[in-house]
Amino acid sequence: MHAMRRLLEPARPDPVALGLLALAAVCVLVAGAQHARLFHRGYAEVEIVGLLFLMNAIGSTGVVLALILDRAWLFVLGALSICVPSLVSIAISHTSGFFGFREGGYDADALVIVVAEVAAVVLALLGAAALSATARADR
Repeated sequence: MHAMRRLLEPARPDPVALGLLALAAVCVLVAGAQHARLFHRGYAEVEIVGLLFLMNAIGSTGVVLALILDRAWLFVLGALSICVPSLVSIAISHTSGFFGFREGGYDADALVIVVAEVAAVVLALLGAAALSATARADR
């Protein structure tokens, strides 16, 4: 129960944690915007995968709103929950296929998403570490 309360309660990160989380948020937005752009450029027609692209874009926006609303831990969990499965899905779609969909190679669009999501994961984890360090120091 304590973990759930901590996840949902407002948290004012110190400047280092906030900077890392803000950079992660920019990366999440870039990846989400790229998913939205690709959805509108033809992926809407791809069964299941098209809907996942749209859900990624919407979810990315919601996750960033969590940070804006001072829910830093919820942002970290959300960023990881969107970016890690997306990266796994991209890897699968470029190898064996994903829900019957297979990409031929890594084009610029895919590379933008991969770089943004990897950066988001790293920055969110570093931000979480900084949040934890600040919380320990405040006790």
